[in-house]
Amino acid sequence: MLRKHWVLGLLAAQVVVFLLLISLFLREPAANAAPLAAPAEAPQAQIATHGQYVWSYAAKFVCGYQRTAAAGQTTPGEPVVKPGNYATEINIHNPNYKQVPLRKKFLVLVNQLNPQNSLIVREPAQVGPTKIITMTLGPDYATMDDCNNLWTLTYPSTPVPTPMPVFIGYLVVLSPLELDVDVVYTSNAPGDLATPPTGISIDVERVTGKRVFVPFGALPN
Repeated sequence: MLRKHWVLGLLAAQVVVFLLLISLFLREPAANAAPLAAPAEAPQAQIATHGQYVWSYAAKFVCGYQRTAAAGQTTPGEPVVKPGNYATEINIHNPNYKQVPLRKKFLVLVNQLNPQNSLIVREPAQVGPTKIITMTLGPDYATMDDCNNLWTLTYPSTPVPTPMPVFIGYLVVLSPLELDVDVVYTSNAPGDLATPPTGISIDVERVTGKRVFVPFGALPN
């Protein structure tokens, strides 16, 4: 009889130990939950000290008037664009129902204002942003930049010339939230403003955004 009670007591002790082990095992993930929650707050701290990820939209623009060669005039190679009159219009829409702060970067690759002051950035030459501006786009609001605006924002001290020379580059829009960015390209030929155009072309392109990391201090506040 005593042996029977001793066996039952041993079995009960083993059950208690087993239940304790199960309890500890089930509680272990909860104990680890606190350290795992830290990364959710880490990005906010990293913004202030390291940088942040933003959406980047690089919209190509081609603007201006490429003249035809004068009679008897020859130039080596090819012009940057064929003779014609080119225009670009960049549309930016905020589909979010909250204000979005934007940074706009202007990178100019070609500016043929005159033969003495001509800019053509051919490889291996390269160029960075000429200017960076900030703006806030309202909820469900839209704005646009055309050739005249691109020139004015890039060269605020130089009036828009008439006709505009060949003016080519990128408008890069940085945003913490996704945007709708579309570009409308139009051109006509021949490149003689006094002659009615014999053909007009139009093309609409959707600019695909990319997630990029901007280090802290790389852009103006």
